[in-house]
Amino acid sequence: MKADQAVFRWLNDLAGRSDFLDGLLRLVISDYLIPFLATLAVAWLWFAGREEDETQRFQHAALKGLVALGICQLAVAVVNIAVGRPRPFGQLSNVTVLFYEPINSSFPAHPVATVMALGFVLSPVARRLGGIVILLGLLLGVGRIIAGLWFPTDVLGGIAIGVLSGWLAGSTLGRFAGAEAFIRRKTARMGLG
Repeated sequence: MKADQAVFRWLNDLAGRSDFLDGLLRLVISDYLIPFLATLAVAWLWFAGREEDETQRFQHAALKGLVALGICQLAVAVVNIAVGRPRPFGQLSNVTVLFYEPINSSFPAHPVATVMALGFVLSPVARRLGGIVILLGLLLGVGRIIAGLWFPTDVLGGIAIGVLSGWLAGSTLGRFAGAEAFIRRKTARMGLG
């Protein structure tokens, strides 16, 4: 835990030095921007295929993204109840907080878990886009450490849950090919793919 707090202090000491950079950081670490962009990337995949084979691969990945989100939300909720870790500003003194002070558990970093799960399912079919989403998730994690909201191990826990959720979604969805075909047929009838 001492290493966790030492890395936290080192990064949090970057906060409060520049009004411009602090304002930019507040935008990046907002509750909605990066998770919305990651979700938008997965939604885009549904419509992005140019040929039938590519469309099927992309839509399969988009469905994996939905399943990964469900698994991720469940896992984070269970870990929040089991761990219930206070935020850095609630445990340590002299923390510079650049954002509102959330009251939920610090561990795991929920938005990082969500973004990483989506990046993990995007990467096999859209490598560049998946890489961008993963980098955005890392930026969100580091930004919220700088802003005094998470410890580094909170971010690492979010990354682990996100990657595990993406992997579980990929291994689970293949077993429900009938459900996937049903969803594709229904969305095609509605003009959505």
